Amino acid sequence: MNRVVSLILLFLLTLSTFTYAVDKKYIPNNVDSVFSINAGTMAEKGEINLQDIFNRFFMQQYADRYLEYRDDDFVAEVMTNKLNDYIDFSKTSRIVFFNGYQQMTLMFDVKDITELDKLMIKMASQEDKLVAVAENAAYRYLPLDEYNLISWNKEIFSVTLKLKDNYWYNEELNKEDITNIANYVFINNTPLEDEKFLALENETNDSYVWANLSVLADENSDFAKFLFGRSYEGIPKEAYKDAIITTKINFNNGDAQVLLDSYTPNYPYDSLLLKKELADNIYSFVNGENNYGFLSLAFNSKELAGYLKNIMGDMKNLPFKEELKALEENGIDASKFIELFGGDIFVSVWDDPNADTDESPALLISASITDTDTVKVILQAFAEDVTDDVYTLGGNLCYIKDSILYISDNSNVIDSIINGEKPATALSADKVEIAKNNTMALYLEFNPNLSLYGIGDEYTETFESVYLTSNILESNHTQMLLKVNTRDKEKNSLSIIKSFLGL
Repeated sequence: MNRVVSLILLFLLTLSTFTYAVDKKYIPNNVDSVFSINAGTMAEKGEINLQDIFNRFFMQQYADRYLEYRDDDFVAEVMTNKLNDYIDFSKTSRIVFFNGYQQMTLMFDVKDITELDKLMIKMASQEDKLVAVAENAAYRYLPLDEYNLISWNKEIFSVTLKLKDNYWYNEELNKEDITNIANYVFINNTPLEDEKFLALENETNDSYVWANLSVLADENSDFAKFLFGRSYEGIPKEAYKDAIITTKINFNNGDAQVLLDSYTPNYPYDSLLLKKELADNIYSFVNGENNYGFLSLAFNSKELAGYLKNIMGDMKNLPFKEELKALEENGIDASKFIELFGGDIFVSVWDDPNADTDESPALLISASITDTDTVKVILQAFAEDVTDDVYTLGGNLCYIKDSILYISDNSNVIDSIINGEKPATALSADKVEIAKNNTMALYLEFNPNLSLYGIGDEYTETFESVYLTSNILESNHTQMLLKVNTRDKEKNSLSIIKSFLGL
């Protein structure tokens, strides 16, 4: 029995050496973020030559500049044609950021340490430098200058860059900082053990990002100042403490997906802000034929009103001062305006097959409301015209029926709603599920029969649809999914996207 268990453990250990690439022991716990990518897998899925891609965007230019001042064809040849002999791109590589995104390190698996040593010694001699050996011989390194450091051992090869000439660069970083980063990586007694990072490591994704937002909680952080200026108005800086964002990127046959999850334990919202299902009658008048797509929202209006008031502050500085004053005279509190909505909003655009060819597509906004009389007072205050309970605002027609406010720029749509005439083709069940199962859903369909805003055949022949969904989950989690569906289900989506972009 012990022998069987030992064999199983040996098998799992062996498997892990093929599954994992740059070992997580080289990723210290003081990193700001980790970007992981499997270049070999991406090259295979995209049907591309990895070396050619490197040459086109980076290596050839680097080699050309090298040859301008060094007569060494061997190093240039390695850069442009033989990287695969030295670096193992079949395994996952990492890019990690340090010190408020002022420094970054690229890490790759070493394929042949003997040949790599020869290459680096040759390069060092051409730079009139020597390859140095770190404390305890943990790694070797070649400092190109105070901004660029190459370091390696028998397992990984890394390039560390001190970023300069950017908006948040801190001039106080001294020249030793670049070797300190190498020490963090190679002499690492405190590897990153964040549970969300480890969960990503245990999954198989084409690429992933792990980012610690705690740097934004430090008002002295240059990176935080760059993003927010000196102001943390609305959302307190403490909200970013211990916050983690993870992103998974995958390319499959027929679709590409980006899944972003944020965990913000100190952020001032919770799952009560949003609810899960749209009212069944919110999309009943939406025409499913020749539909370009839709936007749907489902939220808890009372909770959201309080939240928006907290982050927006004084609403008296908003536009429409005169209109807001008129609302106040009618006893309507502008700060509670959002509470008049029942929490469901559905926006859809479609081509009317019976309309003239030069007529614009029909737009319909459907919003559930909690107080019909109050909404009518608001419409009256803003309306340019009111005829038979139809309010005209900025060229759009507004009508209330069964606690739903309908807004359309097409009079035929409003007439159909008044008469209870539902479209011959309803919105398909799969699209309704996208809307109902997500608190926010933005869906765009590339229908070959449509030509909205000049979208031509190159889009409609390549892509089927794209949608973005968002949900607030329990325990201060939010999740967003961006998904692109391609028409060809036999080929990998990365290859299709690459061809579409002309790469």
